[in-house]
Amino acid sequence: MGWQEQDIDLDGVRIHCYRRGSGRPLVLAHGATDNGLCWTRVAEALESEYSIVAYDARYHGLSDAPEAPEPEPGSDLIALVERLGLERPAIMGHSMGAGSVAAAAARRPQLFRCAILEDPGWRNADPPGGRPALPEYASMSPAEIEAQGRERSPMWDDAEFPAWVQAKLQYRRPASAARLGPPGAWRETVGRLRLPVLLITGGNRDRGAIVTPEVAQEAQQLCPTLEVVRFEQAGHNIRREAFDKFVEAVRRFLAAH
Repeated sequence: MGWQEQDIDLDGVRIHCYRRGSGRPLVLAHGATDNGLCWTRVAEALESEYSIVAYDARYHGLSDAPEAPEPEPGSDLIALVERLGLERPAIMGHSMGAGSVAAAAARRPQLFRCAILEDPGWRNADPPGGRPALPEYASMSPAEIEAQGRERSPMWDDAEFPAWVQAKLQYRRPASAARLGPPGAWRETVGRLRLPVLLITGGNRDRGAIVTPEVAQEAQQLCPTLEVVRFEQAGHNIRREAFDKFVEAVRRFLAAH
């Protein structure tokens, strides 16, 4: 079907959106240094069943990079859903986007039907050596970025790289680049979730998987409506490393809710 693109004004900040498909609404929130087009393979798999909206978060893609302090987590997602007039959409996010999805769902549960979280940044302690810094892509060429990505992620399908490379070139680092709260801060958000939630985790720490089985179990105790699916061979980018299984789990969950 292809993407239809538009800009949405959120109180003076331009947010770029991509839309495709038909059916019940589903909104997709990407991870740090990605853009909305990084969801294309998933959108293609689901567009016959769902009306899909992906968007570039501020500082990413074709959206604005304002100097003003970043809003409260989930605020842009809430405002976007309201501005587009979407009726109780499902929301799905990866990494940073999963944090936005969880925050939005905790703050406004009546606005959404259900939530899917792909390896959010939920930790109970910082990793040894501290949290990894975001790579510096500004001085690299597209060919260099792609070569680095292919070397680090040999499991990814070729179709993932065009949007991924483009997103790296578009990213503008905000003045306050820390997007994760202190270890354990996720508990307060999860404890306020009252809608169906699917947490998708990876088991391969060498590939960057964040959510551990212990954290996932604690999340289920805090939120009885949360279910967990774990793919042991996948790392942080679960949908890119276990695509068919990821789509199957998402499709099953969405059909049930």
